[in-house]
Amino acid sequence: MPILMWLTGGLAGIALLLWAVVIFSTSSRHNRRFTYNLIHKPDDLNHAVQGEPVTDRWLGDPEQWPAVTVVAPGRNEGHVLKQTLGSLCQMTYPHYQVVFIDDQSADDTASICQELKQRHTHLTVIQNQTSPPPGWTGKVWAVHQADSYITTPYVLFTDSDMVHHPESLTYAMRLVLHRKLDLLTFLPWMTPGGAIEQAVMLTATLAIQRLAPLPVVNRTTHPMPLTAGAYMLFRTAAYDAIGRHAAIRGHVIEDLAIGRRARAEGFRVFTTYSPDMLAGRMYEGLGDTFNGLKKNAYSGLNGSLLWAALALSSLLTLGVLVPIYLLIAVLGNIFMPSTGWRVVGIIALALNLLFFIHAYRVRREARQKPGIEFLLPIGVFFSMLTLLGSIWDYYVHGGSIWAGRHYSKEKIEHTAPILAADKTTSSK
Repeated sequence: MPILMWLTGGLAGIALLLWAVVIFSTSSRHNRRFTYNLIHKPDDLNHAVQGEPVTDRWLGDPEQWPAVTVVAPGRNEGHVLKQTLGSLCQMTYPHYQVVFIDDQSADDTASICQELKQRHTHLTVIQNQTSPPPGWTGKVWAVHQADSYITTPYVLFTDSDMVHHPESLTYAMRLVLHRKLDLLTFLPWMTPGGAIEQAVMLTATLAIQRLAPLPVVNRTTHPMPLTAGAYMLFRTAAYDAIGRHAAIRGHVIEDLAIGRRARAEGFRVFTTYSPDMLAGRMYEGLGDTFNGLKKNAYSGLNGSLLWAALALSSLLTLGVLVPIYLLIAVLGNIFMPSTGWRVVGIIALALNLLFFIHAYRVRREARQKPGIEFLLPIGVFFSMLTLLGSIWDYYVHGGSIWAGRHYSKEKIEHTAPILAADKTTSSK
């Protein structure tokens, strides 16, 4: 079967070449430097530190810490809110207030908030009972409810499913002051779920490292910084200058949109991994993972079938089929031994070694359980399914559904240009 031999060898060879470029690239080696850890790691997030820390640490504390307003929207997060919102209220930072927006929750969020308010006087709870008006997405509308409370020099936006170490805001402010940043993003440690869920998160981590390596996106000249809604510490003057969240009111992927708007205006935006500072489980189980990822998958590709086809073929060729190439080569050498099949076997073996060694390194950096790297092809296949599901929702259901809200195809199409970084005319 020479056609099968040539096809397997050709695809495995292409995959081997591309993975070699990925693994030995400068950005891959330098990506690990962008990690900002606690000097004394906390007990609740105590794991082995991987990679080098961010080297230019703040060497001393300011004479007076600037006041910070922490804004956290939440919708039906009662199952984790005691731990997550509680951690926000127990930070050691000297001057801050917490504003939590209960975004039309139908669970026990209200009662948990009342309990926390009795213990923490610096916690304010806003009950948002109004659905987003036309042109607004749900999370952005919820955040907008806290506008009148943002009067401090800095404002921190975070998700209500994140657990914060008590010293996290202190460390963040040190980095902001030392680097003279306008917007700092911490990328959290994603706490483990089931094995397949971890494999999917490992796939997402690999994709982020390849599509948005921190050494590249942290350059001030790069138009598309990597900002994540889990943790965005803004200088309020910069936040005001770009029009606050109202300026990106219709964006489905609002965290990337606001970061790119800030970069387009010339503000200093910086992102670092921060597994000691912040942790959380993004999704609860495979069903929630599937629905959460497919919400943004197709819109993240600008609603383009061409880009979707390229993404699907890349995921298939470079991930799902990697162990299949080796299996076919082994069977070929058993039943049709030849020099050609031996060459294919060597290529496929080398590919699998590179693939799983790199997956092992990233798995360690992501602090996931040992052995998850061997499930990576399954995680890549699951990611393909989420993209296909996102395309299906886009064309069959006219948009996407998340947290009980429907986002129309027209809204997704309108917000797609975030990949090109908005250019506004506001002044600093």
